Amino acid sequence: MSVQGKYHKSSPILTDKLISNEKRAVYLGWSLVTIGFGGFLLWSALAPLDKGVPVSGNVIVAGNHKTIQHQYGGIIEQLSVNNGEKVQAGQILLTLNTVEVHSEYNIKLKQYHELLVREARLLAEQQGKKRLIISSALQSEMKEHDVSELIQLNQQLLENQYQVLQLELAGIKEKITGLNAILYAQQQKAKSQKTQLTMLLQQLEGLRELEKNGYIARNTLLETENKYTEVDGNLAQTLGDISRIQHQILEQKLLSEKLQQEYQKDVHAQLADTQTKINHTNSQLVKAKFILANAQIRAPVAGTIIGMSVFTEGGVIVAGQKMMEIVPDDQPLLVDARVPVQLIDQVKLGLPVELQFTAFNQSTTPKVEGNVTMISADRLLNEQTGEPYYLLQVQVNDKNRQRLNQLTIKPGMPVEVFIRTGERSLLNYLFKPLFDRLHMSLNED
Repeated sequence: MSVQGKYHKSSPILTDKLISNEKRAVYLGWSLVTIGFGGFLLWSALAPLDKGVPVSGNVIVAGNHKTIQHQYGGIIEQLSVNNGEKVQAGQILLTLNTVEVHSEYNIKLKQYHELLVREARLLAEQQGKKRLIISSALQSEMKEHDVSELIQLNQQLLENQYQVLQLELAGIKEKITGLNAILYAQQQKAKSQKTQLTMLLQQLEGLRELEKNGYIARNTLLETENKYTEVDGNLAQTLGDISRIQHQILEQKLLSEKLQQEYQKDVHAQLADTQTKINHTNSQLVKAKFILANAQIRAPVAGTIIGMSVFTEGGVIVAGQKMMEIVPDDQPLLVDARVPVQLIDQVKLGLPVELQFTAFNQSTTPKVEGNVTMISADRLLNEQTGEPYYLLQVQVNDKNRQRLNQLTIKPGMPVEVFIRTGERSLLNYLFKPLFDRLHMSLNED
């Protein structure tokens, strides 16, 4: 049998096998398609997919940021930071010029020392002491500054003032002593005159009896009466002199008291004025010390500089002016988002949120989790477009924020916000609009 005949006889069998293999392949293919499509339908119907509301938002500055001010102001000598710069607690932000303050401080310090030493002298004068009465404030200044020249000068002045007062008092005392001597002499004279009058009176009584009986001449009686009258007149003059001298002594004593009172009054007035000036000067020194101590304005906390209003070295800042603010590093990371009014019914407080910071490389920047912490009580209007919206605020928890530690998050950065409101299948996602439209159509019918 030839080879051709052999193959010819076997061709029907080969054909049947080929047909069978083709059917099997088609069946297998359709089986795979059916299984795949069925699996896809099963996955679409059962597999949960996140359901939520996607909106756009921006990073905002949390509350309690630190405002940098200066109580008294001044001239900027050096600016050490810029807007957006990260600073550490205690880092120098800017330095104020202190030349004028140093000069004023030295002048006020000298005045303060002069006033304290003057107070010590006046206290000694007030209390009648011969040495300065050093106050605790002056003792404190003596430990840090040399005020020996001022003390020596005021000690000499105290002694001079004391000597002048004592000389004036001594002059008055001397006058009083002289007047007392004259007074004593006049008093003795008056005493003698009174004795003489007593004797003359007794003599007159006897002479009148004798003259009455005719034993003596009347002229003798008249002479004695004249002498009595003369002595009595002299006594009256002496008593007048005594009264005048006593008045002069009283005047001198009053003058002495007045002199001392006026001296004390003057000392008291000077002391009160000096102590008032001490308090005023001390307050100025405290102010100058504060300015000098705070000439270098430092960051109270670690954070980021924002809102700078001073940029020129040599510029002037006024008292209480806001120079900049610091957003502390430990502040919570907050994001503001605007939710369309038609979606607000799906958003509730506490819902989980997924945040994506679009300003960074999307392939290397992780998505972080947060939660809805605030929803505005009423709808707001976009000032530019006039479209209504609800303001929503999201806070990133500390654990998720640590994933962004290598990135510099600044206020105003754009953020894509996905608010998870639940789960649904792919089939539900695909057919829900159709079912909703069908439901509306049936209701309309």
